[in-house]
Amino acid sequence: MLKSIKIDLERLKSNQLNEGYVAQFAADIEYLLRYLHGGPSLFSMPTISITGNRSDLQKFSALLASEKKYMDAYLKHGLGDLRVTSNKMALEKSIYNFEKDTGLKWPLR
Repeated sequence: MLKSIKIDLERLKSNQLNEGYVAQFAADIEYLLRYLHGGPSLFSMPTISITGNRSDLQKFSALLASEKKYMDAYLKHGLGDLRVTSNKMALEKSIYNFEKDTGLKWPLR
């Protein structure tokens, strides 16, 4: 199944959001992370469009990279490993920076 992911960080900041748009943001992030972690095959590569200002896009990108790094460490070493704990702390810092700088809540916890 081909999926099209469209995330507009500026729209997420607006006061004109509805609950469905925020839920779709969470679903798109989850799908994107599953894809980055080797979920769907390359034949079902989603069309991805993420828009916003440069700073927000950089924070978003750094946060996705932290999420992936944490997931990789967790799957490779298990929850009790020190490397996983370290990656979890780095992820929490990325989430904090994203939320502080963009004013958006990260939908996955």
